[in-house]
Amino acid sequence: MRSIKEKRGITLIALAVTIVVILILAGVTIDVTLGENGILNKSKEAADRMNNLVKEDETELNKLLNELNETMDTNWNSNIEIPEENTIPDPDPEPEVPKIEDVTDIQEETVTAEDEYGNKVTIPKGFEVIEGEGTTVPEGIVVQDKDGNQFVWIPVGRVYKDNTGTNYSDIQLGRYTFDGNGTPTPIQLAYTEENSQNYTKVITLNTLGKEYLEYATRSYPDGIAGEGTNNLNAIAKDLGGFVDSVRNNGGYYLARYEASYGGGVPLSKPSTTNNYNSSIIGSLWNNVTQIEAAKASRSMYNNNSNVGVESDLVNSYAWDTAIVFVQEMGVTNYSNKSMKYSNPKNTGTTGDIACNIYDMCSNCKEWDTEYSTHEHADGTIAYPCVPRGGDYYSGHPTSSRFAYIYTSIYKSNQMAFRVMLYVR
Repeated sequence: MRSIKEKRGITLIALAVTIVVILILAGVTIDVTLGENGILNKSKEAADRMNNLVKEDETELNKLLNELNETMDTNWNSNIEIPEENTIPDPDPEPEVPKIEDVTDIQEETVTAEDEYGNKVTIPKGFEVIEGEGTTVPEGIVVQDKDGNQFVWIPVGRVYKDNTGTNYSDIQLGRYTFDGNGTPTPIQLAYTEENSQNYTKVITLNTLGKEYLEYATRSYPDGIAGEGTNNLNAIAKDLGGFVDSVRNNGGYYLARYEASYGGGVPLSKPSTTNNYNSSIIGSLWNNVTQIEAAKASRSMYNNNSNVGVESDLVNSYAWDTAIVFVQEMGVTNYSNKSMKYSNPKNTGTTGDIACNIYDMCSNCKEWDTEYSTHEHADGTIAYPCVPRGGDYYSGHPTSSRFAYIYTSIYKSNQMAFRVMLYVR
């Protein structure tokens, strides 16, 4: 049996055909990829066209934005006032504080005004600032009511004396004694007591050996002490209310002048239960008892809804603090100033003036609401009433305290009084 041997591998013809096919495919691939119309060229052309379109879109968009900005700028500038830097208005601005010199009409409501140094002054309802008088607190701000009664603002707290912001005095509401140089020593400060409602404290003057108190609690209706046989005087109407008002409003008012009848004709002393022309230059209202002076002072604006104040006879806090104010504003040693002459004069005519306040050291002693413990030899209170200041006859200084006999009995042409106001 004959075996046949198999032939393996490829023929040369087949190999040649394969190579030719591979070369043809390679050429086609290269042409498709790299040729003029190949994939790479087409991709580059597509990318270039896309970039050109993007640039065209950006150009058109920038053109539109420029046109829009020009339009908005034109409309904005023509219709809207652009605020300067740092001048954007506060959405809830505080009301503008008027200047003192602008409050020259009777006020319908209590307002706060400011002097050129930045000091605040409370102008009560029913009052106006007098033109041509002081325009700063150190000079003495004078207000008046519709009848012309005049009062001077006594500030409590920091008082600036000029525009520097560094020249100032801090004034405290209190009862003081004063040495021979006028230096005040606080005996009782209204805001620094452990019990802020305890405004009563004994002041002992060693030179006289007498004690002086300011009662804060009334034992009698309206503080009036009957006919004086019980040896009590009229105390403050509402000492706590006065102190609170001063704390809240930054001060109080003291009558510019001693009480007077005014300048009317005929000159007749007004009833002690009616209003009168206190604080107007006119016939001095002296020969008055301490109780009569207290009644008259309280009746001046009693239950008057047209004014924003309470009136009372001056108390020891108001008198002493006014002296401190005057001295701090530059009237040297006013506490020890005195004037002596032969007869009492009409109010405001003695030449004694300090910070627009007249006659604290001259003309007449003035009743206040302090109480003296001076006793008779038998131990009974002999001289409960206390006037302050100097008088024409004796020439005592401004800060003087005295003890006088029963309130409903004692009167003299050396004795007058002065009203004070505090804001309701």
